[in-house]
Amino acid sequence: MSSNESLETIKSRVKEVVEKVLTSSDVGIEELKEEFWNDLSALYYKYEVDEQKRAFREVMHDICEKIKEGEWGAVYKKLYREEQKEKTF
Repeated sequence: MSSNESLETIKSRVKEVVEKVLTSSDVGIEELKEEFWNDLSALYYKYEVDEQKRAFREVMHDICEKIKEGEWGAVYKKLYREEQKEKTF
């Protein structure tokens, strides 16, 4: 698996988790957070190559920085663009 493929896989998985969290209204926030951590853990440990783990950490860092800066819209747009790319192929 190439670095680009692994990065795309990570982005896709994070997007799936975020969508799942945003669409689940009847589940408590703590349950959702636990599920989110479980999904992220499974995604992180899915890869054994250090470069893949580094890519995961960098994507998570970028997301966190944008959110801290109040730019959730930028994160959402990036996730949306990636989803649209996948649909066109």
